[in-house]
Amino acid sequence: MQIPEPPDYDIDIQSIIEVYYLAARGRNYTEGTPLPLSVRNVTEVIEAHPIAICRSLLDPIIFAIDDLVLAEQRKPKSDG
Repeated sequence: MQIPEPPDYDIDIQSIIEVYYLAARGRNYTEGTPLPLSVRNVTEVIEAHPIAICRSLLDPIIFAIDDLVLAEQRKPKSDG
């Protein structure tokens, strides 16, 4: 079996992942339930860690990732 080549490193994708990670750490909760990320959560990260991706592209990507993560967390857990 031949080992596939690893994907190329992409600084923009890495930057988006880091922004999401840092914004999610600052996420608000209500009664132990995570709330969706807000524009303010992303803005706070970008102010501290500027990146070269414009907000009109960054915000929809961050919110789409967050929607996927929150949907996964809301799935009922099986006992099996």
